[in-house]
Amino acid sequence: MKLATGLMARGRLGSPAVLAAIGRAAEEAGLVRVWFGDHIVYPVEYTPNYPSPTGRLTYNPASPQLDVILAMTWVCAATTRIGVGTSVMVIAERQPVWLAKQLASLDQLSNGRVTLGVGVGWCAEEYEALGVPFARRGARTEEYIRALRVLWTEEKPAFQGEFVSFPPLYCNPKPVQPGGIPIWVGGFGPAAFDRVARLGAGWVAGRADPAKLAAGIAEIRKRAADFGRDPKEIEVTTQIWQTDRAELQAMLRELRDVGVTEVCVPVQGKTPEDVTEYVLGIPELLTD
Repeated sequence: MKLATGLMARGRLGSPAVLAAIGRAAEEAGLVRVWFGDHIVYPVEYTPNYPSPTGRLTYNPASPQLDVILAMTWVCAATTRIGVGTSVMVIAERQPVWLAKQLASLDQLSNGRVTLGVGVGWCAEEYEALGVPFARRGARTEEYIRALRVLWTEEKPAFQGEFVSFPPLYCNPKPVQPGGIPIWVGGFGPAAFDRVARLGAGWVAGRADPAKLAAGIAEIRKRAADFGRDPKEIEVTTQIWQTDRAELQAMLRELRDVGVTEVCVPVQGKTPEDVTEYVLGIPELLTD
């Protein structure tokens, strides 16, 4: 099982020194990547649809949060091997041709270390602030995934869709990774599982107990087979949140048994020294 770490680049975790320390420690520890949460803006008033027991955000939305692509770029510049990824980016809120250029540029600069995790989002007010309709965001997301892949793989990409269209153009550089940047898909429920099975290199499952993950993995694998894909090629990442070492060990074994391929251990600490010590200790979680 692969190990990763993750964070929202906000507050103290968004400082230049702390971000660089996280990347360097993750690289030294042999982790596969650093996942970054993402929001462009936080409306002061919003419908309580956030995936938490109360439907409200579990952190202070007024705290400064860095742009996710720039935060990933900073970590890549401070390291040589560690991967970076979004967990997840609401790509329907972004112009896809511009996004393709930004991410391909970072993949070039980092020598192929970028993973794009995407989701449809939950905050209608954020969509509204960015001038994008909240309705049919799933269909828009899927079309943007297809457009990104065209832009990343074709010499003179062109696209005609419901939400985005462009004539033949040059969109260079291309990503270093063959076939373009891997796109993982987040979310729970039939629509998300279908999207993962058809379009995803992996499933970003967020936080979930092993039983819920097992059911989701089984459903995704069934749908992938129906679409003619090899179900085993779809990776799965989830977060763990236990603090007791024995509980962590038990959870890791359960996750491995149900088919999770990568576990993300969120960063803890406030200073470069704190986060370095914590991230360097993450591999010990695999040692019984």
